[in-house]
Amino acid sequence: MAKSDQVFHTTQVGDFSPPPGKRSVRAHTSWWQILLGPKGVPYFFIAPFFILFLGFWVFPATWSLILSFQHWSATKTVWVGTSNYLYVLGLPAVRQAFANVIWYVIVNNVFQIVIALALALFLDIRSMRRWSGIFRIAFFMPNIVSGVTVAILFSIILGTNGVMDHILSTVNIHISWLQSPEWSKPAVILAGGWRWIGYWVVMLMAGLQGIPDEYYEAAILDGVTFWQRVRYITLPLLRPVLLFVIIINTMGTMNIFEEPLLLFSSSSGGPLNSATTPVLELYKLGFLNFDLGSAAALGWLLSILIIAVSVAQFALAQRRDWIE
Repeated sequence: MAKSDQVFHTTQVGDFSPPPGKRSVRAHTSWWQILLGPKGVPYFFIAPFFILFLGFWVFPATWSLILSFQHWSATKTVWVGTSNYLYVLGLPAVRQAFANVIWYVIVNNVFQIVIALALALFLDIRSMRRWSGIFRIAFFMPNIVSGVTVAILFSIILGTNGVMDHILSTVNIHISWLQSPEWSKPAVILAGGWRWIGYWVVMLMAGLQGIPDEYYEAAILDGVTFWQRVRYITLPLLRPVLLFVIIINTMGTMNIFEEPLLLFSSSSGGPLNSATTPVLELYKLGFLNFDLGSAAALGWLLSILIIAVSVAQFALAQRRDWIE
């Protein structure tokens, strides 16, 4: 019998097991592959994201919207319509909080972004680029510190007989940062600026490094001064990054919470509510007064304001050709 006939005969009559070293594909098929099938396996892997998204974002947001139209208690829930919104808007502390947040947005954007842009331009000078990595780490370090730690630190620095008080007293200047209504908001700005200016420096430096050096070299050959290069080359090409920084900084400023809560001796948000914010008033309504319906209404009013301001910033930037 020929060798090929022997193999064929063995295959026909003998065992049907796979050759040595090879196992059945079905033996390696997991239970979830069998259960879901080949088309359902990808959805199995992305399911945790959707479960977390639905459980920790969609459900809380939906429930808070419903709650904003209800008077909630542990024993009974009553539908009150828009009464919570009218009640919240009638509170003097809430109106003061929204007025404060407008002041915070304007001053904070100017204060933080101007300083961050100046530092980024300084570090982008060719002689400073070799040290830019070290400076990036140094500037970014305050952002790693939590807002609670920053607020407590600045309550010590700006408090009575604090570090700032001792420094200013040497030139016969005495400022009650945390006790006077006039200086409470600047104290919040200083605490937030120390934490976030370095972060914006890193963002702006990344944008500056995307500008080709050929533009600057051609401008230098034409005798253009440094400030003219900044005005006609740097700032126009940096507009998309600046827009990103302005919008994110605006959204973060409108959500200020830790600084006005912890800088001052109580949760009042400064003397006469001079430094309070909408998020702080939401905290007081929800967790101190246990008025969850009014707190939810205030949260949605703040969300609507943030969305409106962000859309307005995008529209203004598009109108001025900052973005395409």
